[in-house]
Amino acid sequence: MTMSAGRVRVNPDMMAAATLLGLGLLYGGLALDEGLGTVPDTGAGFFPFLVALVLVASSITVLVRERPRGTEADAPADEDEEGFAGTVHWRRVVGVVLAALLVPLFGTTVGMIVTLSIALVLIAKIMGLSRWSSALILGLAFGAATWLIFVYWLFVPLPTGTLGLV
Repeated sequence: MTMSAGRVRVNPDMMAAATLLGLGLLYGGLALDEGLGTVPDTGAGFFPFLVALVLVASSITVLVRERPRGTEADAPADEDEEGFAGTVHWRRVVGVVLAALLVPLFGTTVGMIVTLSIALVLIAKIMGLSRWSSALILGLAFGAATWLIFVYWLFVPLPTGTLGLV
């Protein structure tokens, strides 16, 4: 963030990385609550915890890479910066974060795969996918692929929730 002539310039990469860092830490904590198990006998939180670790490490990497480097005159020129107007679509950012929060908040109650699928449908619509039918097909395909990979092939016990949904 730099100040020039009364205006605050926000680095969208740093904002996104900081938000994802917070979500990764939250997601990792919730994964630990599910139980990690062992490598041969994984618990429900094992793979979500690995995802959280990657998310946290990636976010920290972006934050370190994008940290302010003194004055703007000292900073190296970015070739891509001239094409980026600095516009952040805050409604989309907030919408995606809220949709992603559905997973840790409702995954154990409704069922992990159902919650992931619903969150993906909402994220697709928020990001501009025009047709609901396309978003629903995407969500169903993602849910089916997640079930096939984790439950059927890897035998990972995903939370089914109190409703008994996968």
